Amino acid sequence: MDNSNNEMLTASRSFMITDLEARIERYARVSHYVLITGERGTGKTTIAKRLHQKSSRSKKEFVNVNCASLSGELLESELFGYEKGAFTGATAPKAGLFEIAAGGTLFLDEIGEMTLNLQAKLLKAVEEKRIRRVGSTVERPVDVRIVAATSRDLKAMVIEGSFRPDLFDRLNILNLETVPLRYQKEKIKSLVYRQLNDECPAIGREEPFEISDEAISELGTHIWPGNFRELLNFATRLAVECIDDTLITKERVMLVLGERSTEPNSEKNSVISSFSEGSILENEEAFNGNVVTVTFDSKRDSLDSIYVKAAGTVIQRALQQNNGNLRRAARAMGATHSTLSRILKKYNDRNERISLQESSQTPNEFAIAA
Repeated sequence: MDNSNNEMLTASRSFMITDLEARIERYARVSHYVLITGERGTGKTTIAKRLHQKSSRSKKEFVNVNCASLSGELLESELFGYEKGAFTGATAPKAGLFEIAAGGTLFLDEIGEMTLNLQAKLLKAVEEKRIRRVGSTVERPVDVRIVAATSRDLKAMVIEGSFRPDLFDRLNILNLETVPLRYQKEKIKSLVYRQLNDECPAIGREEPFEISDEAISELGTHIWPGNFRELLNFATRLAVECIDDTLITKERVMLVLGERSTEPNSEKNSVISSFSEGSILENEEAFNGNVVTVTFDSKRDSLDSIYVKAAGTVIQRALQQNNGNLRRAARAMGATHSTLSRILKKYNDRNERISLQESSQTPNEFAIAA
């Protein structure tokens, strides 16, 4: 990739991060509902908390409920509360989370996991700002700001009929899309240092950790499908494994990562290096000079859409080289089966909708290692 494309890519990533920060500041000043979308581990809960803390509702409750952790029946009673005798075990009335969050923020994490039946009941609460406890005939007004989050593609779920379009429209008044770790690799060093040293009191270490530049560079080549959460969990494990080390070396990092090869020019490391950058890339020699060019309309196509197209193309090439076996392709790329499955699903869902050759102006191009 030439310097102009590198500069374009860096500028695009910088814009994504700056734009997200600016939106958080703006959206905190109003009480409209917000839908936060993005890959798992990219800080959706952290963003929801920041919206609350910076808002005029900050002195009231921030109530967090994970919609994937409870069955439909339990989630309904948690959200709306219940009256005495509403079901077996309801020996006393209980306020729901809507009531507890009154005046504050209700964060509905993993909203895409909510059943259609409960979506209909939530829609009524969202539209009318009134709820009815399970087992009650009385409606109660509620003043609550809803911030919802999901790592699923709600638009695709609406099309397939597993998510209500009217609820999606109500929750998606304002939208924030998180930025994956692969676009913010400059943060890896500070995040790892912070997590390592936050662990010192827990493991009884008095001296702060030191980690070599080579070790940090190695972390930058690793694929982090779980994004920031996975990186921080890794740093926690690293602190325990290196509890008595004066300096954490590249070899120690690779041992904890479970990687075996230390040969810098090995085929495995070449593929990891290119693919971990979103396959939009610095190392065009990774596949003996073969390059796939993705043409896109900068006014219509998001950087994530471009990434999905590029990554999907790279994975398809790997599949061809491994007789269509996804697990073997994943091993060859130094990735996990689930990571490739997730990217391919996005690729198949979005490919028809990505505008690749439709711009009336001179198209932009990214060279992608394939």
